[in-house]
Amino acid sequence: MKKTLKFLSILGLSIFLSIVTLMTIFIAGYIYVEDDLPQLPKNLSHINYRPPTEIYSSDGELLKTIGLRNSIRLNMISWEFQNAILAVEDRRFFNHSGIDPVSFLRAMFVNFKKRRLVQGGSTITQQLAKNLFFSFEKSWIRKFKELLIALQMESSFTKSDILEAYSNQIYFGNGAYGIDEASLIYFGKRSNKLTLLQAAILAGTVRSPNKFNPVNSREIAMSRAETVLTSMVREGFIDNLQKNNALNSELELKQIKKSYNNNQYFVDAVLEELNTIYGRELVSSGGIRVFTTLNSNLQKRAEEDALHHLEFLEKKIVPREKKLQVAAVTIDNKNGAIRVMLGGKNYGRSQFNRALSTNRMIGSSFKPFVYLTAMQKLGFHPGTVLVDEPTVFKLPHNKKWEPANFNDEYMGPVVLKKAFSKSLNIISAKLIFKTTPTEVVKTARKFGFKSSLTKNFSLSLGATGASPFELATAYSVIANLGSYKAPFYVSKIEDYQGNILYEHFVEEEKRFEPLDIYPLLDMMKGVMDNGSGRVIRRMGFKYPAGGKTGTTNDFRDAWFTGFTPHLTTSVWIGYDDNVSMLRPNEKGVTGAHAAAPIWSLIMAEALDKADKRGFPIPREIRFEYANNSDGFYEPKNTPNTVQVALKKNNALPRRPTISTVRGTLNSRKVFFNKIRHSPRNVKDFKQTKTTKLKTNLDSKIWFMLNLENASMGKLKKIPTRWFIKMLKDTRDIETTSPEKLIKGREVLIEKLLSRVGSFRNRVVEGVSIKSMLRPNEAEFYGDF
Repeated sequence: MKKTLKFLSILGLSIFLSIVTLMTIFIAGYIYVEDDLPQLPKNLSHINYRPPTEIYSSDGELLKTIGLRNSIRLNMISWEFQNAILAVEDRRFFNHSGIDPVSFLRAMFVNFKKRRLVQGGSTITQQLAKNLFFSFEKSWIRKFKELLIALQMESSFTKSDILEAYSNQIYFGNGAYGIDEASLIYFGKRSNKLTLLQAAILAGTVRSPNKFNPVNSREIAMSRAETVLTSMVREGFIDNLQKNNALNSELELKQIKKSYNNNQYFVDAVLEELNTIYGRELVSSGGIRVFTTLNSNLQKRAEEDALHHLEFLEKKIVPREKKLQVAAVTIDNKNGAIRVMLGGKNYGRSQFNRALSTNRMIGSSFKPFVYLTAMQKLGFHPGTVLVDEPTVFKLPHNKKWEPANFNDEYMGPVVLKKAFSKSLNIISAKLIFKTTPTEVVKTARKFGFKSSLTKNFSLSLGATGASPFELATAYSVIANLGSYKAPFYVSKIEDYQGNILYEHFVEEEKRFEPLDIYPLLDMMKGVMDNGSGRVIRRMGFKYPAGGKTGTTNDFRDAWFTGFTPHLTTSVWIGYDDNVSMLRPNEKGVTGAHAAAPIWSLIMAEALDKADKRGFPIPREIRFEYANNSDGFYEPKNTPNTVQVALKKNNALPRRPTISTVRGTLNSRKVFFNKIRHSPRNVKDFKQTKTTKLKTNLDSKIWFMLNLENASMGKLKKIPTRWFIKMLKDTRDIETTSPEKLIKGREVLIEKLLSRVGSFRNRVVEGVSIKSMLRPNEAEFYGDF
């Protein structure tokens, strides 16, 4: 007996000490957070109203309202719903004082076991306190504040007041806040007219509005409603017969018709970003004002222009049941603000945002990054000559790669600027082969590419997926002469009292030197003026601009991405199912025909009345005219020249002066004059310079193989001395393509032989022809 009394006394003392400890902790906690607790109003219905979250465009248009509430009195809410929400959310609501001890202790046990806050055990009063006053972050301090306000609410208001405020505040999914609005949206009736099944459906959505609402999944919603009805039976609100009748009744779900406008793709992107940073509940219930970068007027015009051109295109191509899709993004170069985002043709039919999708190949739109890599790593410049010809590349592991130009047409020796404007695949392939895919990927990353870039040689032809958003971002770096400005959607966020929660500040990061970027920019201007994008000039677009077309294999994707000093826009056209865009004559639709006109229309609208100042030119840049095919300096512009932008350490070779000589051809003065740069108006280039440059061997080989159509003229117009010079220049030289050189010399020798008749003891221009032949050639042709 004594032992029992002793045990009970110890137990009682332990309980007393535990209570005292808990009370001490509670009081200390209250003192710690007292200043942060909100003041309750005299009437709880006053606090239930919170301004909705509003999203605005940069030109002041209200793009979207989230969380607009319609409050009603408790007697206007059906008993079926009141009982359903009590059964599933707080069955001891009328028996506790704001905290359910059973649920609270169970939650505390689970949380201590998991060593983190995973279960709330919240009553309806606590949920109301959380939704009205506190953030949605799971933390112990928030939970404690929530508990204190719940206790204060219970002491200040009736249970009916609390249940009414809660019912008007709950989020039911699909933009419905409050029971009356949810009833109207889902069932087209006021909340006092709800059937038992409808009441159970709505009560079941509260735990997870997006998962359990009947529009997203009727099957899941009905399963959840059955759980609610079972709880109502357990609590004595209904019997099993009523439950079964309810489950067998008609739900009478209203078909929700949503009206969407051309801004919704952008709004979705904004909401996704906000939900990631701040949480879905704060965005939907926080009553914040979000000021975005979208120009709603320009967005509307862009959509109209795109749809008009799509309608025109679909009349020109083979008709299909599925329609063409479009995506476009416009970025403000000065700060990175997104001004236009068109994610598709019709948001109501497809919410998939193609402007952010990276599942489409970008084709030649990727070539600028290949060219820049070559200019940085190999010292190439826009006047460098490469030979455009069918080429087989030998890859590692004994693999071969044989790319081809559009329509299998080749230009022979060509300067890089001309090759770029004509979008020659062979030249781009040669550049990546010389620089390696790894270096090209490094360059692309510096331009802001985030998507996966495969390190293979076909990357030079754009065999990689990227989004219009990524391409616009990368091209804006070129427009900004190497400065990267991160693209953004939101410029400022305020709470409902006008306090600034967030404000975007532009950060500029120099990733390339202007001197390195400008030659590429000038090449991209050439695309507009004389290349694959010249349709834009024909449409009357007169602003300084640069860009690049993109057309993928079998005409599945059509791109145009370009920029002015002010804006950068990327446009994509294609079918969602990746089918080719073909005309009735089986010819495909290219980026120049499909995407470039839309780009022109959007940019013309955006730049209306803007100044036409050009891109700033770095002071070290100079301009010269280069022959399109051999890269030699030309003193003036002609149909066979292209103007190139050169850095101070680049130079074009001067065309050699050929004169008749006596003796041998070994004199260095025979073939080359001093190379003199033309004077410029810039001080740094007033002085003339001389340089000795190598003649491009690939060009010589191409000339030999294509003598009939060489740029020097027809065969009969080529001076004999050029045959001799070509034989001399290639006699003792090594090359990575010896078979081509052998074949080229064979063609040259045959042509020379047909002209002079015989090589036997023949001296031309004071030189023995046999001395220009290789030993095996001399042995073969010696008797001719």
